[in-house]
Amino acid sequence: MFFARYFPRIARAALLLSAALTPAAAQDHEKFGAWTTRCETAHEQVEGGCFIFQDLVLREGGQRVLQFAVGFVAGSTRPVALLSLPLGISLPPGVTLRVDAGERTTLMVERCEPNGCRAGLKLKAALLQELQTGAQVSVSFHDAERKVIEVPLSLAGFAAGLATLKGRSGS
Repeated sequence: MFFARYFPRIARAALLLSAALTPAAAQDHEKFGAWTTRCETAHEQVEGGCFIFQDLVLREGGQRVLQFAVGFVAGSTRPVALLSLPLGISLPPGVTLRVDAGERTTLMVERCEPNGCRAGLKLKAALLQELQTGAQVSVSFHDAERKVIEVPLSLAGFAAGLATLKGRSGS
């Protein structure tokens, strides 16, 4: 139900975010701890919105391992989380989020494109609160051999960055 109802907005947000993170477009960002902000106005058929995000890349080669973004798409007051994962992961197990030692939240991978696989969800109040007050979120997915890959992300600056986005997006 989530997928069918919110996929168009999340897909537009993913397009917005992937366009926003190209080197030419990443000029007007602000840092909040480990998080960077990015806002875009609506253009053509892409809705505008504001996001905070983290990119994790391999030291050697600079290949992106994970991009985790949270923000607001135009016309919504509830934030969404968007994840971009590497190609070659095992899709059936999905992706798991866990803040500190809290409950695990599982997301389905929605699609894979030439530059990575995508997953997303509209954040429920409880998970959003955990993200705002926690120290670390762990993102787990499986490689092609179904071995778990766990990627920790710092939540330092998350709450402040998200509060700034609420003001910018009018949410």
